[in-house]
Amino acid sequence: MTRIFIAVFFLLFTSLAAAQEIDDAAIATRVNFALQNSKALTGADFMAFSVNGYVLLAGQVLSEEQRNTAAAAAAFASRDIRRLINELEVVEALDDSFDAADRQILAQIEAVIPAMSPATIPVIHNGVVFLLGRVTRADGNDVAQQISRMDGVKAIRISYEYTD
Repeated sequence: MTRIFIAVFFLLFTSLAAAQEIDDAAIATRVNFALQNSKALTGADFMAFSVNGYVLLAGQVLSEEQRNTAAAAAAFASRDIRRLINELEVVEALDDSFDAADRQILAQIEAVIPAMSPATIPVIHNGVVFLLGRVTRADGNDVAQQISRMDGVKAIRISYEYTD
């Protein structure tokens, strides 16, 4: 089963979101529950993350229909979603061969991001780094540039909420 890696400092950011009256834990729980209990998504491997109400769907699905079903189920699961980011990858068969490489990318990111931008939440799936959080444009650009130079990173997808 594929694993999606998220930096451990996500828990620190959750308290910031709570201060803004967005319950990311509740949103992610509702969305993940809805997705995991959908018979139409059987055989898929995915996870939903919520940061300031921005919900990221990452992982693998077996068809475009499953990808669309996941987005619809997520949107229906919570009215508190401010933005739905569907980054589910359509594949012929699930693949977890990239797990070790994703763990190495996460280790590189964890060594850099807390000092640069503690409000950045990276999610890594198959070498693609998804950046979420509430940051200034300058901080977001700095983090993205630094990560783009890391070994194993195939692409960066930015879904920041900018504060400036």
